Amino acid sequence: MDLFTYYRSTSSYRVRLALALKGLDYRAVPVNLLSGEQHQPAYRALNAQGRLPSLRL
Repeated sequence: MDLFTYYRSTSSYRVRLALALKGLDYRAVPVNLLSGEQHQPAYRALNAQGRLPSLRL
């Protein structure tokens, strides 16, 4: 399970917290919001809205 996240995102924090409470293992994939990485075509292929967090099972 891959979690596309940004360390300062409150939404990502809540998802990380929920995954930890459920005891689920995941791999954090950092996406830099300040550089606009979420608008790149590679990330848009995963999440068309370009928002974080995204979870890939």
